Amino acid sequence: MKYIFFDFDGTISNTYEGVEIILKKTFDKYGLNIDKSQYTKYIGPPLSETFTKLTGDIEKAYEMVAYFRELYVGENAIYKSCLYDGVYEMLRDCHNMQGIFTGVATCKKHEEADELLRYFKIREYIDCLSGLVYNVRESKSSILKYAIDSLGITSKDCVMVGDTIYDVEGAESLGMDCILCLWGFGDFDNIHNKNVIFRAKTPQEATEFIRKNYSEK
Repeated sequence: MKYIFFDFDGTISNTYEGVEIILKKTFDKYGLNIDKSQYTKYIGPPLSETFTKLTGDIEKAYEMVAYFRELYVGENAIYKSCLYDGVYEMLRDCHNMQGIFTGVATCKKHEEADELLRYFKIREYIDCLSGLVYNVRESKSSILKYAIDSLGITSKDCVMVGDTIYDVEGAESLGMDCILCLWGFGDFDNIHNKNVIFRAKTPQEATEFIRKNYSEK
């Protein structure tokens, strides 16, 4: 059995529109003048980490996170996103492969990830969801480790599928291989980690790599 964990933002769904709207409102409220050209690099890592780096104040960072979350859900910005072309088929086909277990490991808040998986009608193709829980698990490595420990498996049984350096390094810290998705938000030209075993240009390429290398014939 091979356990394939997919990232959410930038891998399963293009969440930029909704996140961009609420990031702008959050930055404006807290007096941060951040150029919109920088916003894509804030999609993927935990917001608490992003806001702490920007303000240097962890308490203010969590205050900003709470404000962002209130608006993101309250103003329905959470639904201003869409599946990337081919992702529905990727998740369905991988889930149906013999010997493949599909999971989602994301720095999106656990409840929000679960809601969107259901909204996109793909929850049935996900065997395990591990999302961010503030003050419990926030980094990609801790989110992955929670999933691994819950399932009673080892990292060598797993592959991370994601689009950013946070996915790659989170997997790498646990000794896990990573498939890099080139359709997301990552700074792909500067990702050269040894645990990146494949660079998929499309969800179809990721699916075929998983089928060829991990599914039981």
